[in-house]
Amino acid sequence: MKPAIVIDSSSELPQKLYPKYNIFPLGYVIRDSNNETHKERTQVQTLQTSKLLSIISNDNNAQLFAPSIKDFVELYTFLSEEFDSIISIHSSFATPAVFENALVAKKLVSEISIDVIDTHTLGSSSGLFVEELSKFIVEAKNINEIRKETISLDKHINSFIITKNEHLNLTGLKKIDWRKSLTTSFKTYSLYNYFQTNWNILSNSRNTNKLFYKIQEKLAVIIKTKDLRNVFYTSSKNFSKDTKSTLSKMRKIPKTETKSSLVAYYLLGDNSFDISFI
Repeated sequence: MKPAIVIDSSSELPQKLYPKYNIFPLGYVIRDSNNETHKERTQVQTLQTSKLLSIISNDNNAQLFAPSIKDFVELYTFLSEEFDSIISIHSSFATPAVFENALVAKKLVSEISIDVIDTHTLGSSSGLFVEELSKFIVEAKNINEIRKETISLDKHINSFIITKNEHLNLTGLKKIDWRKSLTTSFKTYSLYNYFQTNWNILSNSRNTNKLFYKIQEKLAVIIKTKDLRNVFYTSSKNFSKDTKSTLSKMRKIPKTETKSSLVAYYLLGDNSFDISFI
């Protein structure tokens, strides 16, 4: 097998890993309040996410648009010239429109074998999912092995998110208007846990210290019973002290700090904490 891996940029993965695993990202598009459009992807394996994050952080009316069917078809066709198969990884949970566009594009490109892989991960957990699956794909002998590993990864990745978005579930996400969510300092934070492919709310509090303490309690139990091999995390600057304290509970485990994706910014806001591990 000589597969290429296609992702959309909602997967929070360091760009330095793209060439290592033949990963090709599809970016989003921002339309600002002046009706000007800004593309996230500048080259085949280059994104300018930080620039677009700067735009939407200063523009409450900026809108986010998903990679189109045309974007998928063009990238799939381009990759068919060098690779013999494509593994396209997207989330029907966090970005259902992107997942559907990938499925449609797959039917329109006959030059190469394409498998569209679904995951319910979000934020740092999506980056962790992609990296772990990419490692496996390098050694995989056939697509059936990859499909089985996909199911296993989705079940074994664990994640905690602190955010002011109280609708971080399947029903709530379907109602999301892809505009910046305006929140106030009085709004309660929610603590979510991703486990066994489901997102569940664990607690609500205006005091984030309590939520971080709850995460650290659960981590202490998990570390005693399981050998963790990889950690991904993303954190707002406001939570730097609590983030450091949380990471200190996982001293000997490799950790990767990721940057917030455009999708995560819209869903989680600019003041959130997100940690995932396997």
